[in-house]
Amino acid sequence: MNLNQIIKVIFAGIFTFLVIGSLSSISNSIFLEKVIDSLSTVSTAKFNKLREDFFNTQSSLDENKKILTHTVVGRKELLELINEQEVKLNELSYLTSADAASEYLQKLNNDLKLTKEALSHSVMGREELKRKIEQTKSEISSFMQIMPSSENLSMAKVNEEETKLSVEKVVVVEKPKLTFEEELALASVEAGLKLSKKCTACHSLKSGGPNGVGPTLWNIVNAPKASIEGYSYSNGLSSIGGSWTIQDLNMWLKSPKKYAPGNKMSFAGLRKTKDRANMIAFLNSISDEPVPNNGLN
Repeated sequence: MNLNQIIKVIFAGIFTFLVIGSLSSISNSIFLEKVIDSLSTVSTAKFNKLREDFFNTQSSLDENKKILTHTVVGRKELLELINEQEVKLNELSYLTSADAASEYLQKLNNDLKLTKEALSHSVMGREELKRKIEQTKSEISSFMQIMPSSENLSMAKVNEEETKLSVEKVVVVEKPKLTFEEELALASVEAGLKLSKKCTACHSLKSGGPNGVGPTLWNIVNAPKASIEGYSYSNGLSSIGGSWTIQDLNMWLKSPKKYAPGNKMSFAGLRKTKDRANMIAFLNSISDEPVPNNGLN
């Protein structure tokens, strides 16, 4: 093979190499564009899903806190769930807080910078680094479209304040107060049992229970006043006479001092009509013969 033939072979090889390289570059470019489009769609969907998750969690947290205020059984589990939800909301705060959003965006930009630096002096794993760069760029672009700004949050706060003012202008119609008889019709023995803890320091609530600082309260409803055997009553109470009817108990529980001046009981009374109705429903239940329907016709 002469020199001219050798030169032709060399140039043919170089040409072939350049053509294949060019085609490969075009192919990679087309592939990369498709990847970038795909990543952009994924990033946008990701942030939209996270935002939806944030607001759903916030709504659930608010509801759980309301439930907690009147829950006795299962409080520990509910408190653990509330704690988990608060941690989750804190982790996703960059979706609703302008300051947290800025910090998150800065983190993404730092990640992008570090990945580019790694690519500049790497031989192995370059394709993976390129993919990560494009993915981070896409994530930055998508996040900037949905990230909360101070201006947006300020406007939202203004709208919220305007809403509050509008609500305050609405005339609030208070629920009419129920009469004692109406409260008694709705009374709860269980609620009365809880209130009876105020009584147990001085009174027995059991059948055949002994007198203490005060007389036993078993069978008290409709019992003659100052009639429990073995107990020394004050003149203020023993001089009144009559029986402990439902209405008498209501007046007595409202203010023992006003009902029977000079009596020995230090209890100040139950101010709320509902509490007195619940207490009387309970007292009626601790009896050999409870009054039907709490004495209501």
